[in-house]
Amino acid sequence: MNRCEISEAVGLPIRWLVAAVSPVPGTVGFRPGHRDDAACRAGRSATVRAGRLLAVVVLLVSMFGTSGCELLETREADPLPAPAPAEPATEPVPEADIATAMEYLEAGRGDAARAMLAELAEEAPGSTVLASLMRQIDAPIEDLLPGPYRRVEVGAGESLSLIAARELDDPLMFYALARLNGIAVPAQVPVGTVLKVPETSRSAGITAQPSLDASEVPSRVTAPEIESVAQYLARSGQKDEARAMLIARLGESAGAGAESTRELLTNLTLEQVTEMRAEGSLIRALEVIEEALEVVGASVQRAALTATRREIRSEMLRENALRLREQGALTEAYQAAQRAASLDKASDSAVLLADDLRVELIDYLHNEALIAWRDRNVDLAIRSWESLLEAVPDFEPAQVYLERARLLREKLDEP
Repeated sequence: MNRCEISEAVGLPIRWLVAAVSPVPGTVGFRPGHRDDAACRAGRSATVRAGRLLAVVVLLVSMFGTSGCELLETREADPLPAPAPAEPATEPVPEADIATAMEYLEAGRGDAARAMLAELAEEAPGSTVLASLMRQIDAPIEDLLPGPYRRVEVGAGESLSLIAARELDDPLMFYALARLNGIAVPAQVPVGTVLKVPETSRSAGITAQPSLDASEVPSRVTAPEIESVAQYLARSGQKDEARAMLIARLGESAGAGAESTRELLTNLTLEQVTEMRAEGSLIRALEVIEEALEVVGASVQRAALTATRREIRSEMLRENALRLREQGALTEAYQAAQRAASLDKASDSAVLLADDLRVELIDYLHNEALIAWRDRNVDLAIRSWESLLEAVPDFEPAQVYLERARLLREKLDEP
């Protein structure tokens, strides 16, 4: 039952009640031709008040029912507008390059990779990299990687590209290796997976195309191709091989047009250095930087590499200072900390260590000299103050005491 029906159901009995209690001929309170007495007047007054009260109730119920019906009718007449259908999202078309094509292959999207490689081959018909990748998609797998086979297990942190580089002498043969082992998505190979690989790396698929050895970059491979392959190698965990490929490229052509290769080499070097520093391999990090500095030339990337080299050298000196401090060699520790702070002035840890060691060295040598002076051991006092001033030349109290000790030594030496 809706609100309108409730109003009608409630209003009808009330109207009956009003009619029943209203004074009409033949009822109490309506006596034509008779004189009103007290009881009659009281009854008529009560009847009138009841009638007025019921009239107010009827009016309110009627208004409530009418407004409710009008409100419901208005809502039913004006339904909410239907939401506009959402437009389907369109996936952006990536720019055609070797790196994207290899990402497609890693994701198991051979058809998409083939289309992109074909587009790239129109611009570079003699590319050996494009030809090698296309062969891995279309050539029979028995021609690419003929048997007999042996078994290898995927270790922690290993990718198909890394295994292809180790077992097949070509990191780009990862897709052929995936096809040989029935792997749909080459980028998703769990640790412990057992793969079959050819007994020898000299298979038809590899010898048909030049190997992308990091130390011997084929001259017919273009710079963009080398950069794309290097980026892929870095992503697949072969950062040393990627750096070696870029260094070889810059060694052959370090002039104009090599800016992007220098930038890629610098970024990759700094990324590796960050990992090495976190592992505590500071010496290896310096070696990696030096290898890059030999080929980047006088470029904007050189400044970033040299700044990082200073930070690492400062870090090594600070660690050496801490070791010397533990051994009790405060003078040598303070000197190492000073060099660390001068190399990397932005290093708060190096500056604070140098300040702390300065205070410790002054306390130790100055107190030692004062004790020797009090005990009339003039020679020991002189040596202590001399050592202190050699390390901390601006410590004035030591200068004053050393001058007095030397004068006393001269007097003691007089005949």
